Amino acid sequence: MRGAGFVGVGVVLGWLASKTWSDPGCQLGLVVFLVATAVMTLGFLLAVVGHGRDPGDPDEDDEGDHP
Repeated sequence: MRGAGFVGVGVVLGWLASKTWSDPGCQLGLVVFLVATAVMTLGFLLAVVGHGRDPGDPDEDDEGDHP
């Protein structure tokens, strides 16, 4: 089901891009929108992945030198 959502979003964005790209006045706006969206998504993912992790602490799954 998740894959179908990605396909749907891809189709809608592709259709929107084709309609918008044919209008020269909207090309810059589309590029700025796509770049801003990519930057915000990357920032969000980095914040979620790195949230609450202290680089000095060993991983909880680390079996290391426990007695």
